[in-house]
Amino acid sequence: MKKKAREKSKKITAATELALSSQLTVLGNHEAVIEGCRDIEEYDDGKIKFSLGNLSISFCGKDLMIKNFGDGSAVICGEIADISFC
Repeated sequence: MKKKAREKSKKITAATELALSSQLTVLGNHEAVIEGCRDIEEYDDGKIKFSLGNLSISFCGKDLMIKNFGDGSAVICGEIADISFC
């Protein structure tokens, strides 16, 4: 007899929906556009971290700056060396 795999039902909260609806566009290693971000969690010239609800995204590099932030989107400029999700 074959065992049936049980499917786990996952509840999608508003925070999960926001994180799932986020979009990242990377233009080389000098500019990135992120849509669906809520807040700036950390900001200095070496690291910028945004909240996407229950997920965060970090940009690490050199001479980083936020060129534009508003309406749930941001433009990050500088020398981007690493992008990570946590």
